[in-house]
Amino acid sequence: MIFFNGYYIGFTIITIMIAIAGIILGLGIALNEKQLKEFGKSELFQSIINGALLSTLFIIFSKNGLITNLINNIVSNASSTLSCPGFESTNYAICFAYNFLTGINGFIINGSHFLSLLTTVSSMLISISSLYVILALISSLKFNFIIGISLSSVFTPLLSILSSIISTLVFSLLSIEVQAALLKFAGIASISILLPIGLVLRTLYFTRRLGGTIIAISIGFFCIFPLTYLLNAQLVYSYSSNTSILGGLLQNSSQLKTKLLNPVSISNNSSISRNFILSVSNSITDFSNYFWSIINSVINEVALIIIEIFFLPLLSLVLTIVSIRELAKILGSEISFGKFDIF
Repeated sequence: MIFFNGYYIGFTIITIMIAIAGIILGLGIALNEKQLKEFGKSELFQSIINGALLSTLFIIFSKNGLITNLINNIVSNASSTLSCPGFESTNYAICFAYNFLTGINGFIINGSHFLSLLTTVSSMLISISSLYVILALISSLKFNFIIGISLSSVFTPLLSILSSIISTLVFSLLSIEVQAALLKFAGIASISILLPIGLVLRTLYFTRRLGGTIIAISIGFFCIFPLTYLLNAQLVYSYSSNTSILGGLLQNSSQLKTKLLNPVSISNNSSISRNFILSVSNSITDFSNYFWSIINSVINEVALIIIEIFFLPLLSLVLTIVSIRELAKILGSEISFGKFDIF
């Protein structure tokens, strides 16, 4: 259920404020104080409005409420199969967004099943890290002919690229976890806690604008923010991680490592045959050519992940903030970001 003690606290405080406003109005009438009467009328009117507003929001954001059903219908039309335990069960948009980010079973969009971003990034990180270790081992090999020959100059550019990709994927995992935590907070606290607090603060004269701002924030993060992840998934629904690329890289590098480290290829007197030298040379050349032909595909995969994990969530935040600001205006509050207030 979405309803926690916040709503009941809100109803209680609004009832108290109605009683206090009534007492102030009564004192104004009894003492014939015009200002006291006007203040009592104003506060009584505001308290009644807030009580009606709280009741309305309580109804439309309930499990079968108008807004909740609308959000759930939008998500169900795009993703028919959802498993939403706990805080995700009421709002399908939050459920979908959470599965899109960290779901163990992935998510379904337009009838197609895709892995979650967490699963995709983790798989790529493990594969590329393993490849990095294998290439680092190969690059450390050194052969002594008339002069010493090292493979490090061949594989250093490849290792540099892989190191950058690994760093990017690590930051991506951190970003995914932060977004998932924000969604979890939105599912747990936005409507059940923040909204009643905002309504209570809006009841009080000195915190009325702050209350309107908190109400706008709670609605924005409950409705707009998770729905933007559905939009994000629609934009990239044809994307699926091509793990066969990584598998091929690992297989080829493992074969190359076996050839280079095979003691049978080296004679007992530690001299290296011409055939072995040619074999090593051909193996290195073939693998380097293969790697550079496939590295663009891996970089494209990582670039798309960066868009999904960094750029699109930033767009989601911008859309949410703009929505919150406009809703706050309707509630009589004003949210400004100074020189960043360009929307």
